[in-house]
Amino acid sequence: MSDPSTKLGFRQRLRARFKSRSLSSGSPPTNLTPSSRDQSSSDLPTNDDILSRTLQRLSNDERATLGHQFLSNFQDVDVALDDALRAAKQKQRCCNKKKWTLTFGGRTITLKDEAEKIIGWLDRFKAVGDIAANADPVHVGLPWAGIRLLLEAATSERNQMAALLAGCETSLYMANRLKAYMDFLRTLPTTLTRRNFETAVIELYTHILRFLARAIAVYQDLAIHRALTAFWTTSDFQSFETDCDKTARRVDIEANNCDRTLSAQDRAHATQGRQELQEVLKELEQYRKMQGSLDRIESKIDLAKLPYVAAAIFNSYQEAYVNCHPDTRVDLLQQIRNWAQKPCGKAIFWLNGDAGTGKSTTSRTFAGWLTDQGGVEAIDLGASFFFKRGEADRGSAMKFFPTLVHQLVLKIPGLNTLIAEVVNSDPLLYDKSLGEQFDKLIYAPLKQLNFTRNSSPTFVVVVDALDEYEKEEDIKAILQLWSRLPQIMTVDIRLFLTSRPELPIRLGFKDMSADAHQDMLLREIPLITVERDIWVFLKDEFSSIRQSYNAEPPSGTPLHDEWPGDTVLQTLAEMAVPLFIVGATICRFIGDPAWDAREQLETLLKLQGTGQMSQMEQTYLPVLKQLSRDSRGQERPYAERESLYAEFRIIVGSIVLLASPLSRSSLAVLLDMRQQKIAIRLRSLYSVLHIPIDPEQPIRTLHLSFGEFLLSNKLHDEPFRVDGPATHRMLLSRCLQLLSGPDGLRENMCGIEYPGQPRKEVSSTRIQKRFPPPIQYACRYWVNHAESGMAQIHDNDEVHVFLRKHLLHWLEALSLMDSLFISTIVRAVDLYSEEHLRSDSEMDTAIPDYSNNVGS
Repeated sequence: MSDPSTKLGFRQRLRARFKSRSLSSGSPPTNLTPSSRDQSSSDLPTNDDILSRTLQRLSNDERATLGHQFLSNFQDVDVALDDALRAAKQKQRCCNKKKWTLTFGGRTITLKDEAEKIIGWLDRFKAVGDIAANADPVHVGLPWAGIRLLLEAATSERNQMAALLAGCETSLYMANRLKAYMDFLRTLPTTLTRRNFETAVIELYTHILRFLARAIAVYQDLAIHRALTAFWTTSDFQSFETDCDKTARRVDIEANNCDRTLSAQDRAHATQGRQELQEVLKELEQYRKMQGSLDRIESKIDLAKLPYVAAAIFNSYQEAYVNCHPDTRVDLLQQIRNWAQKPCGKAIFWLNGDAGTGKSTTSRTFAGWLTDQGGVEAIDLGASFFFKRGEADRGSAMKFFPTLVHQLVLKIPGLNTLIAEVVNSDPLLYDKSLGEQFDKLIYAPLKQLNFTRNSSPTFVVVVDALDEYEKEEDIKAILQLWSRLPQIMTVDIRLFLTSRPELPIRLGFKDMSADAHQDMLLREIPLITVERDIWVFLKDEFSSIRQSYNAEPPSGTPLHDEWPGDTVLQTLAEMAVPLFIVGATICRFIGDPAWDAREQLETLLKLQGTGQMSQMEQTYLPVLKQLSRDSRGQERPYAERESLYAEFRIIVGSIVLLASPLSRSSLAVLLDMRQQKIAIRLRSLYSVLHIPIDPEQPIRTLHLSFGEFLLSNKLHDEPFRVDGPATHRMLLSRCLQLLSGPDGLRENMCGIEYPGQPRKEVSSTRIQKRFPPPIQYACRYWVNHAESGMAQIHDNDEVHVFLRKHLLHWLEALSLMDSLFISTIVRAVDLYSEEHLRSDSEMDTAIPDYSNNVGS
């Protein structure tokens, strides 16, 4: 037969639980062993002790505010509860009559529903009050007189009513949770783990009283001031919810720890109590959801759960912002704007062109224009993602859709709630397939929006350099997913995409309906137009070079006003066409203040007449050849040149092959090299590298083509050619040495306070301090360098030695630093597959065992 109690409602089951316990204040059940319960019962704190300790945590003003709001007589508590219930029902009738809804603190609420939830929470206190008043410290430990004052407060203004009702509902829900914790606390003997649990409960109690004290203080203010002041502000809500959510997680963990030091009999009783606690908490959550579609805490998106790539977003701090010259690309940009503004226009615009033809600069210029239109015209930048190969997350699609959603929720009303449901139901969605991410984060939520295309702006998503995404096999899938945009009828979302005309991308568009996309091939723009744009750009840049040079001429002779002259500008434009990157590099090379501009121009023009080199060779070779010259332009001695080129291959080779850019200071630590030496070696490379003045900012290549050039076989006889696999193996060794060194990995580097402490409770400041950038880089990417360096892994090599000593330390570090650390572990396991290891290898069995534990 089924248990009759299962047919009882929530209130009846709660009553039954309280009836099964003693009604005497603070007395534990009598079926406990004398060895622990009887000896410790006298040590258990009374209800007054707990309230007193809680009040001590409040400020003097908060204690003064709450001083007369507690009711010691149980009959008075019941009267206050009845009065509060009547007031809540009155407000419910008022809100129902006026049909008030409001967006408050980031969520849309129906005020009638908020009042109904308050009535439900008060009913629950009322339901157990006549049974458990003596035994329940929370029942008498809340400022009921103050709560009654708040609910009886005259509030005719909608915003103030919303703040009042939402605040009371949230605090009463937390009070019900607190009561459940206190019930469990009373059943435990005095132990260290119980004291930890009690301290955590008191902390939650403190948050609730402090939150209520704020509103009661507003109520006690003069009526004229009160009418102009919200009982709780949005920041009050956010702080209260964050504090309570964090503390409740800690309380749950401490509750689970309470049976560690108990006898077998006590442990059995504690386990039963903990199960009852979890039941009550679950029922409270279910009730709160029944009273509204999503409760306050769950409906708020915690964007930390949704990883994104900040550096990939338009106008990010880490990305250099370079616009098209206002007199260049005029027709092209106008064509793109016309597409974006055309009603019922095609969903995708594909701008494709070869490397260096100005695609990324066009993307940034267009994204800037969209940003300027936002809020004024019926068009806005919805989101952006600038791919960049060789920059970890910017070369991967793992965080592609989450990064776009991170931006879209800030632009599209109502999307945040829909995404909250997705993230809360599947927190590890970002680790799923691209198709599932697109469906759950983009397609389905957008289709569920409660408005039509005509009622909202057109949102354009800018995706630059898709060809730099590392997995070619996924590119076609990404395009197929985006081709479904026209099926979304709630909002007009369009995609502006740039790339090289690589085969996977061409095939992706070939399979797409012609009605879904508009294409623009940069190579189809007449060369005379491109040449004219490059000439305009060069003329403007040389004007700046001339001005900077003449401010303090190195030779004492300033450049004349027309230098270098239209003929030379035309020659340089012809030399660059159709590659804007060539024109930009020419200007940086000639304008480098470390060299004389006249001599740099002469060096460049000498190469122009050979006719046997590609444009990239003509651009980059002068930069690299000057490494062999000293500051006077004289050729360095052979031994000095060889030493210089060896350091170049280490420093610049590392910069072009790093999985994620590092600053000068971090690079110095990783390479075990002085910062000054790195600065000196990079002094002549400002035309091809972005080298910030701040040594803590990352050094980057200005264009992907420079790294490709250094790694190409064309340079096999040149001393500055970078051997890719060998450099990766060098970086692997440096990473492992750094992690194994005195400042490397060790147990509990972040000083975790207790086992099972949630990651989000460890402050990012502490993580950054304990894991500085070089350590973080080495942890995340040594596996990448092992793969790319084609290292032959074997027993007792440097990788095996590192894992034998630091595997658990490494896993701990990754889990604290990176929400996507599991993928790094999986890649490490792949290194030890059968093609790399003998079947009898020690690591062949050890590593999979650890990986199974991590994935479980």
